[in-house]
Amino acid sequence: MGSRGVSAHDIALLQDILDLARPGRHPPGRDTVFAMLTRVEQLIGSDWINFQDMHVGPRFWRSWVQFTSHGEQGWLAGTDLATFDDGSAGAELLDRYWWQLNCSLVDRTGQASVTSSCSSYGERAWAEHPANKEYLHTVDEILLAYPFGGTGGSLRILAGRDEGRPFTERETVLMELLLPHLRPLLEATLATEVGGQRPVRQERVPLTARQREIMHLVAAGMSNRQVGRQLGLSENTVRKHLENAYVRLGAQSRTEAVAWLRDLEAAGVGVG
Repeated sequence: MGSRGVSAHDIALLQDILDLARPGRHPPGRDTVFAMLTRVEQLIGSDWINFQDMHVGPRFWRSWVQFTSHGEQGWLAGTDLATFDDGSAGAELLDRYWWQLNCSLVDRTGQASVTSSCSSYGERAWAEHPANKEYLHTVDEILLAYPFGGTGGSLRILAGRDEGRPFTERETVLMELLLPHLRPLLEATLATEVGGQRPVRQERVPLTARQREIMHLVAAGMSNRQVGRQLGLSENTVRKHLENAYVRLGAQSRTEAVAWLRDLEAAGVGVG
């Protein structure tokens, strides 16, 4: 199992984590999750780790983020929590590459999963990936995620290494062992800390056939210019179709619109 096997210390940490996550054993909330995150961080040897809920439509938003990083702990909620899609250069990069990154696997499949960036891309490719090279600056990230709250929603534990070696099969297997057990604690903690403050999703208007055609190409990673060449349209015409699609979907970015398109198709909604 990777570079080294599971030690007695690892087993003790696993037992502690499972005890913390067992329903009825400890009160759900930030204190219990901090204790759990600290032990997971020790188990896999990460530099930082966080728990957050995520929605990718009609805009990126999170109602709760709880983290430990280099010995410090904290949390953000409500008005203190900045919108994920905040217009920064980094957010724009993630917006551009979201549906290609392993962080969107739970959104694409609707299935609970454990994945790491280097296992998805390879160590060299991840080091050179624009989203990492220009914004994230991590050696590797490992994500444990559950679908939650409808299409586009998830609960996530994300951990990273800022230096050293990528995560190995050992860390992936350890996180996979935890995957069946952590969701009840995370759901109960979100309900305890946030309650009814989570945003309400907006209704969506179906796309026209042309808008849907363009959105499918955008979802495949094409730029406006590439979409125009594929369909025989000018780049300005493609941009106008996208702007109209954003209005229909209540979206403010390409990633939001792609998320809504997947939502519509999952719900079986046809074109306008």
